[in-house]
Amino acid sequence: MALMRMILIGGMKHCGKTTLGSIAAAGLNYDFFDLDELMLEESMGEWGSVREVMRKLGVDGFRKLEAMAVASFIERIIPGLSRNGVVLSLGGGIVENSEAMARLGSRGTRVYLLASSELLYRRISSSGKPAFLSAESPYEDFTELYRRRDILYRDFADLIHEVDESPPKLNARRLLLALEEHYARK
Repeated sequence: MALMRMILIGGMKHCGKTTLGSIAAAGLNYDFFDLDELMLEESMGEWGSVREVMRKLGVDGFRKLEAMAVASFIERIIPGLSRNGVVLSLGGGIVENSEAMARLGSRGTRVYLLASSELLYRRISSSGKPAFLSAESPYEDFTELYRRRDILYRDFADLIHEVDESPPKLNARRLLLALEEHYARK
């Protein structure tokens, strides 16, 4: 399969970006990176989780660190790639980070992993209410966030790939087939 050198996997929190991205990368013999992990590296171990980064730095600080991680990825990692290409799993809110999106530009193939809002809300809620949802109306907050980001991700995407509750390997196999079909049409 003749694929582009870089595949960017985006979508809402808990849609499977990291899981499906890593499986797809292995299937393509590509390197795999997760932007959340790169952000933690960029913070030089100051924070243990992306959630902690958000809590300590707030939205503006978080977005600045996210843009720095994108810049580091482009300047430091891409030039040293050892395989055919790379898959980068993006953060769920990156489409609202204009600086990070400008740095990414139109690099690579941009994939939107689309999952239903109901599926995502169940997944997000299963590990406790995240800080970005209010205690008073978490479902309504999430629905509005989903609506807003869905529009942005659709604008971002070269390929929209729907995921469901199937096992990750099956969803990743479908993603690889969708990428193959996408490139066959080019």
